[in-house]
Amino acid sequence: MANETLGFKVVGEQTIHCAGCEQRIGNALKRVPGVQDVQASHQTQEVRATIDPTRADAGQVRAKLEQLGYQVTPQGGA
Repeated sequence: MANETLGFKVVGEQTIHCAGCEQRIGNALKRVPGVQDVQASHQTQEVRATIDPTRADAGQVRAKLEQLGYQVTPQGGA
């Protein structure tokens, strides 16, 4: 099964402020089993995660983002 790219848009009061925030998101999501790559952007307030769908799903990625304090809505993948 091919990898899948998930997209999320940060919509809450807490936003991605800087490169440090991007790195924090990337480090946290990469600890979720099955997450292989993460791109977070403070300019667009978007987070993209490449996952192995046999090991991770959108719910797990979203839960981790919410655990970090970000309110997100799903967006189409790449």
